Amino acid sequence: MGVRRWAGRAAVVAAILGAGARTEGSVEVDPIARLSLEGGYDSNVRFDGRGGDVGLVSPDLGLELRDHRWSASLVGGGDLLYAHRLQETPVWNQRGRFRLHARPEERWDVSSDFSGIYASDPIGLARLGIFEPPGKGAALLVRGRARAAWRASHLWQTALTFSEHAVRWDDRTGALAHTPGVEATRRLGHRLELGGAYRFDLFQGLGPGALNATAHEAVAIARYRLTRHLDLNAEGGAALWRSRGDSAVALQASVQILAYGRHGDGSWIQLRHGVGLGLTATPGLFDSLEAAVTKNIGKLVLHADGGLWRSGEVPWGADAVVGYGIEGEVGWRLGQSVTVGLGASRFARADTSSSLYDRNTVGLRLRWELRHGARRD
Repeated sequence: MGVRRWAGRAAVVAAILGAGARTEGSVEVDPIARLSLEGGYDSNVRFDGRGGDVGLVSPDLGLELRDHRWSASLVGGGDLLYAHRLQETPVWNQRGRFRLHARPEERWDVSSDFSGIYASDPIGLARLGIFEPPGKGAALLVRGRARAAWRASHLWQTALTFSEHAVRWDDRTGALAHTPGVEATRRLGHRLELGGAYRFDLFQGLGPGALNATAHEAVAIARYRLTRHLDLNAEGGAALWRSRGDSAVALQASVQILAYGRHGDGSWIQLRHGVGLGLTATPGLFDSLEAAVTKNIGKLVLHADGGLWRSGEVPWGADAVVGYGIEGEVGWRLGQSVTVGLGASRFARADTSSSLYDRNTVGLRLRWELRHGARRD
């Protein structure tokens, strides 16, 4: 299991970085506990055209550690899905997440965020822009990013970056994408940063006949603070793609808008075009439009998120696969720790007339979360 070995090494590296941040006071430790219960209807429970009443139990347990220079959290959990009328074995999706943020000294800023999911229920992958090909079964998905930034002066900052995206199906096929990089930016005023970055992509196919490829990315970077609570990040450039003795140049571009406020409010939207792993875990040209919004109005909680994904062959996106997903929830807080809500979702492929991938859900949810003062996860 190459993906699992890599995930273990990444966790060790992140733990070493966290241990390297020396503390001058005691470390605070808080438990993380969450439980979500849902009952509702699913139109395509196992992607075989059959729908029915379903139940979902989603526990999460973990720890958060922090002091004045660093914070880290490790959470593990899953989703138990069972269909009352289909008389099938319940499905158990497992997931985990590790996050770290450290400032060993004033000029250094280190952060990482790695997550993994082992999904027997394909909707767990569809939420992340991966649509399971027929007959592949369960899949292990690992995604993560790490960044170590050093501010050389008031104006200049350099950073080492790394990202990982890996999918491994039960039949031992799939792909891995490893992307180390380096970037440098310069402040031009208190709102604007400009710079550039180089990244190297190594795509490793799994299984017989899988596609292996590399790409050299060169992009310009712009970061602009529109207001106190609104940021704009943009990148643009090109990637030199090499695979099976052929080479091509693919354009790269991304735009991200982040809005954040008090009491957990926030929203973001991101548009991306460039090389990456596609909807069926195949390296190629990848396009995505993703957005999310959370709004708290007194005890009322509103949340919606969704995405449109397209992937094809480099350099023009031939033989494209297109998928989309959207979900939303209206919730009401009962005290500090309990929320009840009504949620709905739809995930589907848009490149085929077959309804095999169409999936609609609606359900009533009860969510409990252990709270510690003002901390919000």
